[in-house]
Amino acid sequence: MKNLSASLILASAALIAQSSHAQSMIEGVYMSAAGDNGRGACTVEVTSMGKSPKYGDEVYALSSHGEGACEWTAVGLSRNFNIAAGMVNSGGHSGYITAKWPFGPGGAGLEISSFDPDGTARAKVSFTRVTDK
Repeated sequence: MKNLSASLILASAALIAQSSHAQSMIEGVYMSAAGDNGRGACTVEVTSMGKSPKYGDEVYALSSHGEGACEWTAVGLSRNFNIAAGMVNSGGHSGYITAKWPFGPGGAGLEISSFDPDGTARAKVSFTRVTDK
């Protein structure tokens, strides 16, 4: 019985460590191809806010800058490494975004879709990781 309890504790610790490592893998700086969303490339920075809600997912700040429609900020909750963020502020316009890592949290790709407050799709842009956090 003692060995079973020790095994369960070690397995739980391994899962928690693996989950937190994977969460940190989505942090970084991502860049779109030039020409998307305006004249130049957009840069998106994904940063953990260090807050973990009840079920272990993280709260992230996303900020984008560059030319064209790149200037926006958002705060979102990660669910299985996909982030749903609310109240994006882009030049006075509010809306929502979803951020997805199509190749998993360790992949270099990021897709961000933006929506109007009524749910109408606005844009979908692909990004590639340029640096880790």
